[in-house]
This record gives sequence, structure tokens and C-alpha cells, in this order.
Amino acid sequence: MNNLKNRILIIGHRGASSDSPENTLKAFQKAIEYKANYIEFDLFKSKDGELVITHDPELSRLTGRSGFVEDSTLEELKTLDFGEGEKIPTLLDVINLTKGKIGLCVEVISTNIGEKLVQLLRESDLVEDTIISSFNFKELKKIQKLEPKFKFASLIPYDVKVYNNPKWNNWKIKKQAIDRAAKNNFSFIHPHYVIVDKQLIDYSHQRKLRVNVYTVDVKPVIRRLIKNGVDGILTNDIIAAKEVINKIK
Repeated sequence: MNNLKNRILIIGHRGASSDSPENTLKAFQKAIEYKANYIEFDLFKSKDGELVITHDPELSRLTGRSGFVEDSTLEELKTLDFGEGEKIPTLLDVINLTKGKIGLCVEVISTNIGEKLVQLLRESDLVEDTIISSFNFKELKKIQKLEPKFKFASLIPYDVKVYNNPKWNNWKIKKQAIDRAAKNNFSFIHPHYVIVDKQLIDYSHQRKLRVNVYTVDVKPVIRRLIKNGVDGILTNDIIAAKEVINKIK
């Protein structure tokens, strides 16, 4: 565990979302203040083609207004309150706030946004400081063809129906996901913490993949994952994760 502080990435899930509205500039500013290594956020395309940051395809949970992000223009989205008076940020808003202060971990939700995403990050000289992640493997491959210098991360979900079904070979499912990411020259896998054990971590490392787990806020779980060898923690509670790292010897 030598040099643990420098080895483990702390990735603020939707920013410092434990004490600020998720995926807002306020949450991202807090993550900078808390000295996380990266902020993670979710990227959509608005009706008029702008790249905007929020988690849900539908607006009601966060804003109280019905409707979908992709059916709304940026002007319409900017009229909504996403918590504590915060407005929906664009990717450019986030770049302007964070450049030179914290890394970006972009979860791609909308399809066919690669060209604009690559353009904005190239213009800002942030390609090599950015992780691009998604559950949509095809979308990751399309973006990789446009800009192979990004660090790519394949998200691996916890599917209750699969992992609780004795008919499924759970290790085979996880191994296939790891092998696919390695074969495509990705840098990371981002598995749900529930499916992460030492076998998954060790095999990922054998395949030259680093393992950042999501989304973990409970200190004993963070401690166990770090002792098993994970490389990064996606967390809503940056302070809690840093406290665990500081106490591990």
C-alpha cells in the first residue's frame, strides 16, 4: 500500500454530489476544492445539438418538469432549476470551469455525439486528460476511431437477474467484458462495486486494464476494495474516500 495517495484515483461521481446538486457547476467546483483527481459526469445531446450534462434522460426527478433532455433545446433547458438554483451545464461550461484543475471522466449517454465531443476537447487541449466511458460499447468504438488518444473505460453493470441466477457463469460474463475491453486497447474497466472481487481485479491487471469501481460511499466497502487492489473509486462522497485512503497502511 505504499504511496497509496498517489496510486488511487478519486473520481467525484457527478461531482461532489453528496453535498451539492449532482452534475452541476457547484458540484464540480466542490470536487476541485476537495482535490479529487477527476469528475465524472453524464453527457447528452439537446434537441438543438448542444452537449449538456445531466444524468436522467427524463427531466422530472431533477427539475420537476416533465419531458426529455433530447427533446428540449438548450434555451429551454437553461430555464430549469437543477437544484439550489443551478442551471444545466454544457460541456463547454465544464471545460471552462475545470481546465487545469481536475481531470474529466465523461460518461457518454446520447449516441452520435463523438464528433462534437472530440472537437471541443481537442480545441481545449484536454484529450489526454480525459476518460471516456459508456455502457454503449459501440459508441465507445466510434469515438475511439475519431480520437484514439482518449483513455477509454467500459462500464460493467450489476444485473440482478444475471448475477443472482445460478444458471449463469458469473465469472465467464465478467471475463468476457474484461477481455473485450483489453482487446480494444481500452485503459480501464468501470464495474459496479457489487461484482468486484480480487479475481476480477487481478485478471484485469493481467490484461493491462486498471479498475475504477462505481459508485461507493460506504467506508468499509471502500477500504475492502482498495485492499483488494482497485485503482480508482467513483464516489459521491469524496471526503469519505480520501479519509479511508489516508488511514490505510
